[in-house]
Amino acid sequence: MFVRKLVEKASRKHRIGGGNCGLRAEDVSPRLAFHYGVPADAALLAYDPVLHVLAVATRNGQVKLFGRDNTQALLQSPSPIPSKFLRFAEGQGVLLNVNAKNQIEIWDIDTKKLCYVHPFEKEITALSVLQSSFYIYVGDSFGSVSLLKLDLGQTRLVDMPYWIPFSESYGSEGNVGNEVEVAFVSPQPLAENNRVLIIFRDGIMSLWDIKTSKVVSLSGRSIQQSQHEAKTVTSACWTCAKGSKIAIGFDSGDIFLWSIPDILNAQNLSLTGSQNLPLQRLNLGYKLDRVPIVSLRWVNNSDGKAGRLYINGFSDHGYLFQVLILNEESESRIVKMVLPLTEACQGMELVAGLSDPNKHKQSALVLLLKSGQIFLYDDSEIERYLLHAQSRSAQTLPNHSPVKLPYGDSSISVAKFYTSSPTAVASLDEDYFSSLATKYPWFLSMKDKYQNSISSADIHKTRNLYITGHLDGTISFWDASCPLLLQIFSIKQQNEDNISSGTPITSLQFDMSSSILICGDRSGTVRVITFKDSSDNIFSFLHVKQGESYNVRSIKLKGAVTSTSLISNSKCFAVGTEKGIVSVISIKDASILYQKQLECRLSGGIASLQFEIYSHNGYDKDLLIVGMEDSTIFFLEEETGNFLNANPVQTNKPSRALLMKTLELSPDDASVSANHDTVSKESLLLLCTENAIRLFSLSHAIQGMKKIINKKKPNGSCCFASLIHSVSSEIGLILVYSNGKIEIRSLPDLSLLKDASLRGFTRNLNAPSSIACSSDGEIILVNGEETYFFSTLCQNGIYRHVDSINTIYRRGNSPREESSYVVKSPKEKKKGIFGMIMKDAKGNKGKQSDANRDEQCIVITSEELSSIFSCANFAPLTERSNSSIKRDENIELDIDDIDVDDNMQKQKGPHFPGLNKQKISKGFQSLREKLKPRTEEKPNSGNKKPEDDTSISQVDQIKMKYGYATNDDSTSVPKMIGNKLQENMKKLEGINIRAGDMVNGAQSFSAMAKELLRTTKNEKGIS
Repeated sequence: MFVRKLVEKASRKHRIGGGNCGLRAEDVSPRLAFHYGVPADAALLAYDPVLHVLAVATRNGQVKLFGRDNTQALLQSPSPIPSKFLRFAEGQGVLLNVNAKNQIEIWDIDTKKLCYVHPFEKEITALSVLQSSFYIYVGDSFGSVSLLKLDLGQTRLVDMPYWIPFSESYGSEGNVGNEVEVAFVSPQPLAENNRVLIIFRDGIMSLWDIKTSKVVSLSGRSIQQSQHEAKTVTSACWTCAKGSKIAIGFDSGDIFLWSIPDILNAQNLSLTGSQNLPLQRLNLGYKLDRVPIVSLRWVNNSDGKAGRLYINGFSDHGYLFQVLILNEESESRIVKMVLPLTEACQGMELVAGLSDPNKHKQSALVLLLKSGQIFLYDDSEIERYLLHAQSRSAQTLPNHSPVKLPYGDSSISVAKFYTSSPTAVASLDEDYFSSLATKYPWFLSMKDKYQNSISSADIHKTRNLYITGHLDGTISFWDASCPLLLQIFSIKQQNEDNISSGTPITSLQFDMSSSILICGDRSGTVRVITFKDSSDNIFSFLHVKQGESYNVRSIKLKGAVTSTSLISNSKCFAVGTEKGIVSVISIKDASILYQKQLECRLSGGIASLQFEIYSHNGYDKDLLIVGMEDSTIFFLEEETGNFLNANPVQTNKPSRALLMKTLELSPDDASVSANHDTVSKESLLLLCTENAIRLFSLSHAIQGMKKIINKKKPNGSCCFASLIHSVSSEIGLILVYSNGKIEIRSLPDLSLLKDASLRGFTRNLNAPSSIACSSDGEIILVNGEETYFFSTLCQNGIYRHVDSINTIYRRGNSPREESSYVVKSPKEKKKGIFGMIMKDAKGNKGKQSDANRDEQCIVITSEELSSIFSCANFAPLTERSNSSIKRDENIELDIDDIDVDDNMQKQKGPHFPGLNKQKISKGFQSLREKLKPRTEEKPNSGNKKPEDDTSISQVDQIKMKYGYATNDDSTSVPKMIGNKLQENMKKLEGINIRAGDMVNGAQSFSAMAKELLRTTKNEKGIS
């Protein structure tokens, strides 16, 4: 049935008319069905270690996602704007993309839709996601850090009143007018909810305490003062799991390691005691050539004793990528490795879980090169190499694996695509499509990159056939029933010595009814491959083995083969070469029947060949129509090769020909007959070039006269053209432009029905690429390391099961296990050294109670953080400038402002720095003033005179405002004094209780230390 459908399509006459006017707009629906591979202009990487999803952002508003189970998906922003930052809300299926217009896009990975766009008024220079609670720190060009909250319920961003102004975080020199932009912002490990580190572009580091809204530590000022030339920060990363060390890279090639006060040493640290000198300066060769450090990444070693620092530097004049070992105890000798990259690296990520789950778990270093190509390194091999180098033993460098399309060892040079009816594809069950992903080679795998042939049991399920010719001379047959192309078999071209020819294939022509494949290569060799069909199975020709199920006959011509033509049930076929020679060859013995040399106005050969039967004066004549690359058209007699007319049909200016086809126009087609004289069933000749579409009268062209029926000049340079047919046999024209634009036009009026655009697609004639279009408008475009599957007509059957390979993440499913090498940020609040020692001493005895207590701490910390961020710690910038004068006026002190509490002690309960006592009292007072006229109206109306009423109420209001008793309440003064004494007594009791707890804790700590010392002495005595 499949073959019969293909034969019907191949032998169908291209008729226009008969009651219809070709394709209509409602028959057309151009759309990208699936995208496979890495986009050509990739620029950024991001990775979700919980869901195991790798994101690749481009310079044109696209984000490509690679997930588990060999799935891929493409996200497209409304505008083709480059991306600046790319971050995941880990484990939530949400991706944040910041574009060059400082718009933060929120993408839902499950639905693959853009849910929200958050405009940011300032230029975003740094971005960090607090993964425990999904707050987002945004650093800007004015040195401030704003706070956003990711609302997962509504998938949107909410502005928080909490912010970190530049004047508060930069130190004493942080004045308005000399702002320095933020280069790096990140929560401190082990203290994510308590601290955030801000690194400014000039190298100043500010460790900010979230609760107190104050700077804990300020470092880096001396490094700028000691340098003769200005340097700017280009990258930074933490190099310690406890957040006590950070590496900073500069545009000068310098790399400094700085010590940062961790959360365990927070209590005794003062701002004046901050460190102003780095721990170490790494001399790795970047500074010699002034190669900027564009990215840094630190990973803990598997032994936990040291870590690896990945350093990437590149500029216009050089690049260097190194990995070195950082030991927390000593940095006396640097052990490093240089990765031998062929070009600069513009992004790196460490991923796991994207390879075949049936094989051993691999962690890979993903490098995005400047050209858009992705390299993979086995991270375990890198660690092994560094450990051997540390012990001064010889070791070979780790090998890299480039991410390539699994279409063979060589790129595709030419392709043909044959599809069956949508009902034939729809007959396949969904389980078959779901199983294809498991059979397909894993795209980001470092091994088993190329696929094996499809099993014989599944060949009968083939509905769409894709044939490719490669640069190494290989011809491959693919099952294209699904966008994951499965190889059926391949044929290696061999010369007379049975050695692979290695010559690129330049032309393909396949006749399904006779199972004959005609192929030509660059050397001029033409091969006739005839498949044997010895059984009743119509797909038996696919069960081939070299020399058993097919035979090959070949012939050598002059010049590279550029075009072939074969019609069903014919005894011959035509071949055109780049030298302008047309050869008609016998299929039976591959002998040349005749040859014809044709002249071309430009350098180039034959672009198109077509056999045609022309009816004239009651008799039929067999023609061979030859289209040259310069758009010249010759008409030859099929049997003899003689010219029918000495004058060929030519365009005024030479232009590269893309398509030449004959069409048949019925007389009831009003779109043309209203404006042109037509005869019954007039035949037309369609010629598509790079810059124009022309319809000639075939009868006039045969006589050497150029009569143009219709002509259109499209906007842009066209690189591919093909005819398409709908289910009801309407015909149309599809055009593909070099910039990725695709148009569908009607025939014969050539009006534009609909168009679409393949964002990121650019056709480069010098680079390997191929475009193949089936008769029903299904297109496969292979360009570099990406493949586009594009549909044009309103039929959903061919790719209706694409969701099985397009679903990266489905909300509601439990996420996979986290990666083993990723440094996990603890989500619980640490209890300090004493708590950790007590936990270790108790062992497993108190694990359950400690877990319950930690769980309560997590809830408290989350609520506390939410309350802190929900209140304004500083007035907004506009309010601060407007109210700067008013702050110094009418300041009064009250005895009640003196607090007995010891502010140096940490409060046990929730602390709300945004809640001010004066603000609360003012709020209550305003409410009382609104309610007071109503409550005091009746008691005062009968006892006071009207003239005394106003004066007395004003005095009472003033006294009430400052907490004093009114005149009509003589007993309130002693009562107020008693209440104040009771409050002070309670505060003193609280101080005593805390002091007692500290004494008990110190005693317990002393006892524990003595017990630990006694145990250590006993162990030494035993040993």
